Amino acid sequence: MSARTLDLWDYTSRREALFALPDEKFLFLIYRDFRGELSRLQNAYTVERRDSARAESKSPEPRSPSRILFGKDHDEVNRTLVGVLALKWIFSREYDTFVANQAETLRLSRGSFEWIHRFYKQSIKTPTELYALIATMVVNDVGKDKELSRDYEKATGEDISGLNHDMILLKAVEAGILKCFDRLPREDRANAIRSMELAAEFNLAQLAQAENAPACLASLLKMRGYAHSFELRFMEQILDVAGAAGHLNWNGALRLTQSNFDALQTGYEAGMAIISDGLSLRKGYDLVLARRLNLLREKGFRPLDLNGKDDRALARLLCMGSVADQTTAYIYNQSWTSLEGSIRRSLAKYLNIDGSIAEPAVQVTYVPALITQAVNIGGPVTLGKPGTRDKNQLLDKKVRALQSALRYLNKVMSAPERPKGPVVVIERNIRAAVMEIVQSPRFRENPSILEDAPIPESQVAM
Repeated sequence: MSARTLDLWDYTSRREALFALPDEKFLFLIYRDFRGELSRLQNAYTVERRDSARAESKSPEPRSPSRILFGKDHDEVNRTLVGVLALKWIFSREYDTFVANQAETLRLSRGSFEWIHRFYKQSIKTPTELYALIATMVVNDVGKDKELSRDYEKATGEDISGLNHDMILLKAVEAGILKCFDRLPREDRANAIRSMELAAEFNLAQLAQAENAPACLASLLKMRGYAHSFELRFMEQILDVAGAAGHLNWNGALRLTQSNFDALQTGYEAGMAIISDGLSLRKGYDLVLARRLNLLREKGFRPLDLNGKDDRALARLLCMGSVADQTTAYIYNQSWTSLEGSIRRSLAKYLNIDGSIAEPAVQVTYVPALITQAVNIGGPVTLGKPGTRDKNQLLDKKVRALQSALRYLNKVMSAPERPKGPVVVIERNIRAAVMEIVQSPRFRENPSILEDAPIPESQVAM
């Protein structure tokens, strides 16, 4: 009588053996337990075309995970499975594989990789916790399969097709449509569901960039007493970013660069301060701002007072732009301090609103990308003494471009329109309104055209 073939559930009790498997054998192990969920990912919509960034990859291209399992490429399958492979590389300490193809100037440091390794090793204590993490990672984007919301409607009579994909996933799991969590012990299943609830309501990356408002952190209050659920979400987020370019490059975690990890780690520490240390939402939020300011002070930037509205507003903008060097900080500071007084005072007001029914905050989604593209106009530049005429002209051009972006930001934040009914945070997503403008040659010649872009429709964020 032949011995039974070990499945993933068995291997989670043999962690070292699991993560010592060759990548292809590991992928087939995942496939056998999650073939239904992976099948749904083949139908999932994708937001980034495969050819849009393929040039980022510099290594020979082996077969993608999707080709290994299904014989053809499916973007969301590749993103998901590269994220799962990243878990294997983390546990087996395959640093060189993990950072393959990351540019040297952006590369995740070995010290940060070791921190991640220790965090996962210490946080995942039992076989069932490991299985729960793998399962939540595999299903993370299954809500992008339109059939899932249709299946939910057939089962419950409720149409959820208009919800975001995280909420669709959560409802499908709670309704028992996705079965992959059924074999977990009650506590592990509850942790996984709390993690999914948090994902549907709270965006860690938006906190790390100060893109959202303090009120958006309210979901963290429900995590008090359930810190492990937040840890699980943080670990998923790391793997999600690690696999984000998996449809372009599948032999490394291309997008988990040092700056991206620093932002996620900052968001995690702020979240834990709220959950475990009892900090208020505003004080937890300001930890993110303070860390950015500490980084910039080490680079020679002037100190800012987070108790002052003007300085705190500038600190938020520095976070939104992920500013990490003295030259870029100078551009932001010059743009802010020389902005018209009425615009600066208005922005300082709106960037300091925490969000409540009495005084809703406005979340301008996509503004980090907007202001970053404005500052990138004309290419890179560094401060130096003495400055050349061309360098000074380029710095001035970047300041003018950023100021146009700030004027538009003020127009969007101060617009009086609001959704009907009670609202704590109003979301205005500017991506469709500004993307073509900021990527056009006209914007590079005359950034002020951005100021005439339309104000997007107001949505209820919370």
